[in-house]
This record gives sequence, C-alpha cells and structure tokens, in this order.
Amino acid sequence: MYHQIKGFDVIENNQNTLDDLNKSGYNPSEAHILVVDDEPGFRALLSQELTKKGYNVTTAVNGEDALEKIKAGKFQLAISDVKMPKLGGLELLEALKKDNPEIEVIIATGFGNIETAVTAMKRGAYDFVQKPFNLEEIFALVEKALEKSELKTIIGVYETSKAIFSSIKLDSLLPITMQLILKILKADDASLLLMGPDGNLAFAAGAGLQDEQRREASLAIGDRIAGKAALWKEPLILTGDISKDPRFEGIPPLRDIASSIVYPLILNGEPLGVLNINRTAQRLPFNNGDLYSVIILGSQIAQAVSNAKLYDKLENKVQELKKAYARLEETQVQLFQSEKMAAVGQLAAGVAHELNNPLTGIMGFSEIVLESIELPQQVREDVESIYTQSKRCRQIIQNLLQFSRRKESQKELIYLAPLLESTLQLVKYDFTTSGVEIIQEVPPSEPFVFADPAQIQQVFLNFITNARQSMEKRKPAILTLQIKEGPETMAVLFKDTGSGISKENMGKIFDPFFTTKPVGKGTGLGLSISYGIIQEHQGTIRVESEEGVGTTFAIELPIYREKDNGPENNPHR
Repeated sequence: MYHQIKGFDVIENNQNTLDDLNKSGYNPSEAHILVVDDEPGFRALLSQELTKKGYNVTTAVNGEDALEKIKAGKFQLAISDVKMPKLGGLELLEALKKDNPEIEVIIATGFGNIETAVTAMKRGAYDFVQKPFNLEEIFALVEKALEKSELKTIIGVYETSKAIFSSIKLDSLLPITMQLILKILKADDASLLLMGPDGNLAFAAGAGLQDEQRREASLAIGDRIAGKAALWKEPLILTGDISKDPRFEGIPPLRDIASSIVYPLILNGEPLGVLNINRTAQRLPFNNGDLYSVIILGSQIAQAVSNAKLYDKLENKVQELKKAYARLEETQVQLFQSEKMAAVGQLAAGVAHELNNPLTGIMGFSEIVLESIELPQQVREDVESIYTQSKRCRQIIQNLLQFSRRKESQKELIYLAPLLESTLQLVKYDFTTSGVEIIQEVPPSEPFVFADPAQIQQVFLNFITNARQSMEKRKPAILTLQIKEGPETMAVLFKDTGSGISKENMGKIFDPFFTTKPVGKGTGLGLSISYGIIQEHQGTIRVESEEGVGTTFAIELPIYREKDNGPENNPHR
C-alpha cells in the first residue's frame, strides 16, 4: 500500500505486513533484468517482451556498459550475448560471478557450439540458449533463473539469521549483522539505533559509514524519521531527493541518499530501536522485495536485541545473587563464631566458678605454711612451687572470666610508648634468660590514644610472650618493637624471628582455645581476648607470617583528636 507524502514513497505497514504483501500478489524478487547485446533489434525485442511480463528491464550495448549499469543498480538476472565488442559475454559472465555471484546469467548466441556452452556453464551461467529462440522458452528460463536468484536471497537472509542467533553478546553480533545487510540488500550504508534506558535512540552499530559526516547523516535520519517510525511502528521506504523534506533541512550529506529503508524494531509492542539502510552510490530505489528481506531480518534482530537485554539482566541478577550468597556465607560464619563464643563463654564462667574456691584455699594454706620459720628448705621449695602453680591457675581462670564476661573499659588518654616500656619490664627476666634480643624503635613524641591502659598492656604482654615462645631454640632470636604514627592511627608492631604460622592455621589464630603450643604452654585464649579488646577500642589487628622465618603482629588504635567528642572517643564520659 503506497501513498505520497511530500514527494516520498511511504509503505504503510502493520503487524501483518508480510501477510499483506503476499495476499496482494507480491513477488518477493520484483526482478530487475539486464539485457546485454550489441544488436539494437534484439535488445528492443527482449526488453519489450519482458516488460510486458511485468519485469523491470535495463539494456546495455556490451559487457563494459553492462558492468557500469550493474554498479548503479541491483539486478537479479542478466541475459547476455557472447560475441560483443570491448567485452564479450563470457568475459562479462566471469566478471559478474567474481563481484556479484548472486546474479544469475543466461548466455544467448547465434554462433554457439558445445565448447562455448560448456565454458559458459563452468563459469557459472544458469543456462545457454541459441539464437533464434522461442520467446516462451526464454520466459520459462527467466522464471526459473529468478526462482533460483530468490532462493539465493532467502539463503542469504537465513545465513544472516544464523549469525544473529549465534551470539548473545551484541558487541560481536551487531557488526556482523550490519555487514550482511549491506551484502543482501545491495546497500551502501546501514546503521542500527537502539533505545536507551532514557527512551532516546543511540547509535549501536553501523557499516559503510566511512566518514563522520555520513555517520551524522545516518544518525539524523534515525533521530527524525526513525523516531517517527518507532512511534508509528511501521517500516518506511523513502525515495527521491530526501534533502527536500523539511524534516532533513540543514543536513547536506542527505542529498547523496537515493533511497532509504527505515525499519522500527518492535517486540511484543515494545520499541527496541530502529534499523536504517541507505543506497547512495547505487541509485536504484529499494522495493517491496528489499522490504520483504528487511522485515525478516528486522524481526530476528529485534528478538536478538531482546534476548541480549534479557541475558544482561540475568547476568546482573546472577552477580547480585553471588554477592548476596557471599554476604550470607560471611554472616553464617559470623553467626557460627558468635554461637561458639557464647558457648565457650558459658563454659568458661562455669569452670572459673568451680575452680576459684579450691584454688583460693590452696593458695591461702600455702601462704600460711610458708610463714613458718622452721619449715625445711626442701619442703619450702615444694610449697613455693604449689603456690606459684596455683597463681598460674588463677591467671588462667581470670583469662576465662575475662573471655566470658567483658568488664567495661576504663578508658583514659595515654601514650603507648611508656605503656610498652612498662610491659617489657614485666618480662625482662624471661627474655634475658632465654637469650632473646629486644630492639625498640619508638618515636621521641607521639599523640594520645584513648584507651584502657590495663587492657592494652594485657594485649602487649600477650604478643610479647607469644613472640618469645615462638623463638625458643632459634638463632638469631630477635624481637623488634616499633611504634609508628599514621594519618589517623597509632600502630604498634611486634616482629619476631620465630617459627612463623602455617597457611592452614592463619585463619584460626584468633579462635578461642586454638593453640599450636605444647600442652601446658598455652590455653589458646590470649589472641582471642586481645582481638576482642582491640575491637572494643575501634582498632584493628593485622598479622603477616612466613613459616620458618617469623611473624609480625600490628595493632592499630585511633589517634585521639580534640575535635573527637563522640561517645567512643570522649575521655570525659
């Protein structure tokens, strides 16, 4: 169905476009036939008779003339004489099959022989006839040749469809599709505009747009006509001087466009984009046969674009689910750890309560016995050993109570260097007798931190003691203590040359009761308690270790600023 709009041929279309075209007696090929012969009478006769049959016929006087005509238009069939000046029929046949293999060629000659016929068929001719011939014979050959040409077009569309559905990724899919469209439709350029999330068309892919000016012209069609095509949901064939249309005013490159097909990509009523195809060097306008191919291709492209969008949504959803699953796993680990800590806390409180009373009695009686002046030396030493071991047991119980029932911190403004020094004094004897060298790297001045000195000293003592134990029987045995000021934190580093921590144990070292020390050398509570204390102080603990080389623990605590008056940093709360 056609009507004129400002000099343009516009095809009105609806969702049943293909059915309407077929019901109206539409011939998908709408064949253009090229008759090539140096005899004017034969050219005129064949042109007249084929035109009567409804074919579009163009004539050429020789092979060279024929090649020029083919450059300017799209032909499905050529009927050529063999002997012609400048370029003969067989040479023309070879040239056509090289550059335009989809064109079928019928060779006709008055001086034919078997050898000529065989040569023609080898070079790709559809058939070979001798002059004079019966017109009905020619008509039958033409019809069959055009059927074959139409089949080639359908195969081309099919191959394009395969390419369209061979990939979900539009980045690889669309460039291939654009190139195939140029080949099938004998177009000079093509562009695909897709609808963005904001509802505006944007350039997605193109072919044949050699310069920026040509691309801008194609985008102009998409922005003006294509937008209306998407609104109307109808494909358009535009012919004539497009630049005369006021919708394209001020866009000079459009005067080179002889014909355009603008096809809206619509799926389930949703506009997805617009396909714009142009002929510039080729002046032959697009026809219903071209539109037929575009409708098929366009529907496939629309489905592919929709599939790609669904795939992207699915991929995004999968990534979101992966992140959610990772968060869930992390939460489960934290929950498991919390449950484990709660259970251990209850156990620790019960054990501590049961052991405290007998230990108090043992220590009390030991002190009474030691007050005796007449106590033999050996007995005194034994009682002192009982008292010492009882004190050790009491410390373990206190650790258990500390672990199970945190006391509220008594925070104040403190310097870390003096606190570290006082902690070293507590272990000085142990380090001297074990042959461990201590190196201190402490700045001459430092800012305050807001912390509980007793708790921080407990953490320091734990790391120093662990370092000494890890360096037993190792040479050299060196513990390096460093205090470093950062932009927001003060860091205390404990670097030893001990046995290190294995990779499989790195994730367990802060777990309650986890220890690699021999029985009687540790409870596995020190690092867990230290971790909890530093967390309460809004600090962090980092650890680096290499098995057989040594370990570095780093404690970082926030620096106190006078402007900090939040509840966690307020020294006067």
